[in-house]
Amino acid sequence: MSVNPNINKVKEWILKNIDNEQLKPGDALPGVLDLAKSCDVSTDDVEEAIRELVTEQIVTENFEEGAHVKVPQPFFYPLDELLSIGRMISEKGYQHGTIFLSLGEEKVSYEDMKIMNLPSDSNMTVIERIRTADDKPVVYCLDKVAADVMKEFSQHDQQMSILKVIESEIGQEIAYAETEIEAISYEPYISETLNSDPKDGLMLLKQVHYTENDVPILYSLNYFKSSLVKFRTIRKRL
Repeated sequence: MSVNPNINKVKEWILKNIDNEQLKPGDALPGVLDLAKSCDVSTDDVEEAIRELVTEQIVTENFEEGAHVKVPQPFFYPLDELLSIGRMISEKGYQHGTIFLSLGEEKVSYEDMKIMNLPSDSNMTVIERIRTADDKPVVYCLDKVAADVMKEFSQHDQQMSILKVIESEIGQEIAYAETEIEAISYEPYISETLNSDPKDGLMLLKQVHYTENDVPILYSLNYFKSSLVKFRTIRKRL
């Protein structure tokens, strides 16, 4: 919050109009001169108020389109639990679906060998899918499993959680996952597959899933459209 009362006056005007739905998600803010007159402040105060609201992710702004009320992401993906993407989508009232892109077996790469603790002569089953909400792309999923584990997966299983398929195959539960998050500005193949605008960033979630016996069983690379999904976790002070 700014210490300048005029800047706070503009921010309060904008926030109240968002709360009472006079300004809806995606709506353009009034012009700088109009806001200055409405709040009886200088245009410099208005511009600084908008900058602060952009920093706080209440408002978005670009040179071509000006300032708009931010459209909130409809989906939360919790990082502190193993939640399937399908469940994340359906819990928000959307119909989850899958576009099956490819299923194949390939020789393990050097990186996969290290991550999954597999011998160099191993093969991996590689599954490439797009997860959708009401038929619109939300997440690109690349899943890798040791070929001797994933023997029965087919396109008929595409609507199922891959975790459930693996647990059924091995007769064990997947207990936890090591997770890394990386921001990706643009990735040509994946962004185009997700029908992403070039300005729409991606969030890459790399996960190695382990059994109760600490055996790595699934390596997943999930690319989330940042305009649709935000992440959530609970952090505790130690």
